[in-house]
Amino acid sequence: MPNQVKDLIIIGASDFGREVAALVSSINEIKKEWNFLGFVDDGLEGYTIEGFKILGKLESIYLMNPKPYVVIAIANTRIKKKIAEELEMNNIPLATLVHPSVIISDHVELGVGSIVAAGTIFTINTKLGANCILNLGCRIGHDTIIGNYSSCMPGTNLAGKVTVGEGCYFGLNSCVINGLKIGEWSTIGAGAAVVRNIPPYSLAVGVPAKVIKSLDQ
Repeated sequence: MPNQVKDLIIIGASDFGREVAALVSSINEIKKEWNFLGFVDDGLEGYTIEGFKILGKLESIYLMNPKPYVVIAIANTRIKKKIAEELEMNNIPLATLVHPSVIISDHVELGVGSIVAAGTIFTINTKLGANCILNLGCRIGHDTIIGNYSSCMPGTNLAGKVTVGEGCYFGLNSCVINGLKIGEWSTIGAGAAVVRNIPPYSLAVGVPAKVIKSLDQ
């Protein structure tokens, strides 16, 4: 059966969304999978600087027939969850985008709607939840589990047997040592080195990382 090229819309036309458009081009260079129609964005209009069209606001997707695949290119985990739930209620299919350079070992599970950028490495027996973002050059160790809606900025390094709760955010070049748990909806600051478990709804920064604030639930 010939490969079916699917229509795709990216939600969010800001800087990361534009990077995701480039990721789609890299996928298509290897094998044509996606017909990129453009972006939807509630705050922007017209075209991106690359000439990609902004088709309208998020709600415009729900009027399309047939419905395109979409992916949420928004790192804010709470906004991402809200949009994902709205998409599900409107029966919008989600795309899963993985850059061709990504290294995926055996027994790796990638959740629907997730975006995995260039240079990322998954070692054995890892699980990435739905609607997650792994930006450039992330390292995911053996037996690590990342909860739905989580976002890892470039250079995030999670060692083996790390458990990440739903909706966590990891800043640029943050890292977590083996066997720790990061509580749901927590934020790990850029460059932080996590050496002990982090409670849910916490902001942790520094080397070693310390919780400096409880986040709103």
